[in-house]
Amino acid sequence: MTEPADDSTPSDAGPDRDGGTSIVRYDETDVRAPDEREGHTGEADRERDRSGPLGDLAAAIDAENERSGGDAFDELFEREDVAEIDSDRLWDRIESDGSAPDDLLGDDREIREIEKQSYCHQCEHFAAPPTVGCTREGTAILEMPTRETFRVADCPIVLEDEELERRYE
Repeated sequence: MTEPADDSTPSDAGPDRDGGTSIVRYDETDVRAPDEREGHTGEADRERDRSGPLGDLAAAIDAENERSGGDAFDELFEREDVAEIDSDRLWDRIESDGSAPDDLLGDDREIREIEKQSYCHQCEHFAAPPTVGCTREGTAILEMPTRETFRVADCPIVLEDEELERRYE
């Protein structure tokens, strides 16, 4: 049997496996975040943290950061000046260019609206990004009516698939 607890017993005492009373004691360590502790100073905590096994390395990095004076990430990017874009003028231009030129939409061209993922994105003639186009002579991507489709002209792959579908229906 366990001896009865004295007045210093915390209220967390309870029965253990043997039916006796076990005493649980807690360390009085302050578990609040450093900014919440009384008397917290950022520099004192930083210096205390620099006394560990990698303290010399951390101190050297801090010193280098102070010497550079700027943000360490600024040197990773280049700044370039760009012309201011008038958004209203841009939208007017986009909306007015909604139709394809007449020379691309001749009566003798075979124009189809196709799923771009099924055809163009799988094709060896699809131009490398950021260009959107077909490199096959005589074939053109005219426009993108929706996010999933292209309007193409004279694509032999699309025409061949249509012919095969007609034969096997």
